[in-house]
Amino acid sequence: MRGIGYPITELCVVVATNIAHAQTLNSESILTEPSASRVDSLAAGLSFMLLANVGQRGIGFIRNLSFCRFLDEGSLGLWALVSSFFLLVAPLAVLGLPGTFGTLVESYRARGQLRTFLHRVFIACFIGSATTTVILLVGHRELGSVVLGVEVSFVTMLLITLTLASVIAFNTVTELLNGLRRGKTVSAMHSLNSISFTVLSMVGLSLWADWRVIVIAFGLASIIGLFPARKSRGMVDREYHDSRSFLSHSEMWRRVIPFAASIWCMNLLSNLFDIVDRYMLLHWAETSERGAELVGQFHSARVLPVLLTSLTMMLSSLFLPYLSADWETGAKSKVNKSLQLTFKATSYFFYFLSVGSLIVAPFVFGTLLEGRYQVGLSIIPLALCHCCIAAMTIFLQNYFWCAERGRIVGFIAAIGLLVNIGLNYCWVPSYGVAGAMSGTLVSGVVVLLFTLLALRLHSVKLDRGVIWIGLLPLFVLGGSLVAMFFGALAFFITSRTNTLLSREEKHALDNSIVPQLRKLGLPIRSIWYNPT
Repeated sequence: MRGIGYPITELCVVVATNIAHAQTLNSESILTEPSASRVDSLAAGLSFMLLANVGQRGIGFIRNLSFCRFLDEGSLGLWALVSSFFLLVAPLAVLGLPGTFGTLVESYRARGQLRTFLHRVFIACFIGSATTTVILLVGHRELGSVVLGVEVSFVTMLLITLTLASVIAFNTVTELLNGLRRGKTVSAMHSLNSISFTVLSMVGLSLWADWRVIVIAFGLASIIGLFPARKSRGMVDREYHDSRSFLSHSEMWRRVIPFAASIWCMNLLSNLFDIVDRYMLLHWAETSERGAELVGQFHSARVLPVLLTSLTMMLSSLFLPYLSADWETGAKSKVNKSLQLTFKATSYFFYFLSVGSLIVAPFVFGTLLEGRYQVGLSIIPLALCHCCIAAMTIFLQNYFWCAERGRIVGFIAAIGLLVNIGLNYCWVPSYGVAGAMSGTLVSGVVVLLFTLLALRLHSVKLDRGVIWIGLLPLFVLGGSLVAMFFGALAFFITSRTNTLLSREEKHALDNSIVPQLRKLGLPIRSIWYNPT
């Protein structure tokens, strides 16, 4: 499972990520393929995906606001719990195997072993999904009480299970096409999925304001989102026919299982951050009889931040195969430089989006949501701060996925999860929704710090600008005025000195951003006040 966006902000992300590779990417390593099939270039894939996401993010934002308007706090909380269930169980059901595509597809493709690799992975995914389905249907009463805090009928659990199957199919296909670097197709799939989910859910809710309508719409949208993948079927078939080299089971699974297990654990641990917050509110808060309503308030606070998070995940998943291509050629120094510049550019991007979110939040909650989610409004700064920190961490951790050191990511996530559980145990009974969000924020900071430490232990050189820029999200906690002041100060320092961004990094951003701005009719020579 994987929205508001504006053209200029999408452009900034395109440029930032494009430049991170433009400085460091060996074009021959990207364009020279063992197969005659064409893959999308980094610039084309990113540009198409992000341009498509301009409308998609706006649609997603409207959709999430509509859920808050159509549903009461309790029903909204039930949908939030089900969506968390999908997020947690979908990767677990397939044993984390599709998550290996972003890194391993390129490797097996180069060796002519892609057909064997995919065939075996798909069989394992089917077995895992079928087993999960049986467990959910047989234990629907007990599992329903755990998942939703209320008993659910067999029909409701069957509905949830069918939707889960469609989500698994959608995620598996998108991971495969990402690994094959079909960025345009993946972008079209996500766009169609988002649009169809919005249309189906809003029409359904206008007829029957029930959270199960959203579940039905979500499942149907996942199936509809698969349609663009048909255009890539011929390319995948050619890869199958061209991949005939022998691959023994022991050789393959010795490599795949540890890596998949790392991804499996990582998905479990990272997704549990959402589960911990919501389920401790559901079962642990002093007003546990109103647990679903508290979850609804918590969910409303994340309507704006979740747009940033979804953009982070999509960018990171598209970014990873290109890092892996550099890694496979031994160009580790290029990976290091890409990580550093991308971290800085995306940190600025998400920070200024958070500032904008702080500015519009009172209007959204007071007018559009009719003042029904004031508890959610009060924790918006905490949620946005956590969102920025999570984005930084996700991009930095791509290094460990390239190095096939996912266990390090899992270990760090386990530490953060333990911190989150401990803080929720202490704070949720007394502070409710604010305590849950505060625990998540602190645990996110812990994960980021441990990630930076792990990178340093693996000889990844990050300059002092990374540290200073990494502190920016903390100013979001002070509210919109404080965040705007320090954002302007950071931009001023960046323009006048080389403390935060080096001269080469600023020139690289200029060379990418300025031509795009000129196409929009802005005759400027530099985005910096005083480039040095």
